[in-house]
Amino acid sequence: MDQKPRTVNGCNIIVKQRTDSKVSMQSKIIREISIIRRYSRYNENEDARFRVFIKNSLNLSNAQLDDIVQETTDRIWKQINCLDCGNCCKTLRIILDTDDIKRLASHLKMSVRAFEKEYIGQDKEYGDLFFKQSPPCPFLGKDNACKVYEHRPKACRDFPYLHEKNFRSRSISMVENLETCPIVFNVWQSLKTQLKHK
Repeated sequence: MDQKPRTVNGCNIIVKQRTDSKVSMQSKIIREISIIRRYSRYNENEDARFRVFIKNSLNLSNAQLDDIVQETTDRIWKQINCLDCGNCCKTLRIILDTDDIKRLASHLKMSVRAFEKEYIGQDKEYGDLFFKQSPPCPFLGKDNACKVYEHRPKACRDFPYLHEKNFRSRSISMVENLETCPIVFNVWQSLKTQLKHK
């Protein structure tokens, strides 16, 4: 299989020359959401196969895999500023719990009932609580900064869920967030390179 380096939209990538012409990954961090979406959609089948490999065939313990994911996440996260993107806040429905609602209401000096009336909707099928005016998040500023950052919901604090243990069982959420978050996308691409020979 011949590998030829190319530059696509300012990003160095390697195109593997084979019958399905799958795009391998870059030597440079990709931050632009439109490029990330294109790559994610184009490589959807490859990403699904890689997830199956992680779940069923990768010869690493959960702890070893978690360590690799953590190290990779830390390395990638240092190179990406969330304020330059804010795509998660612009495109995802944010799920809240009662503690989130109480904390936000208190911060905004509102009663829980008034806060719920103004901001909260409930999914009729599953009962999840969410910001009814989102996406985008009603607390996202024009500069992509969160107006309630110190009091933000747990779902926001934990996103993109790469620091949690047992990555193997949660890898589906990573695949689902490839198009949403440059950190997730770049960690996933790096993992594909790192783990293919393990």
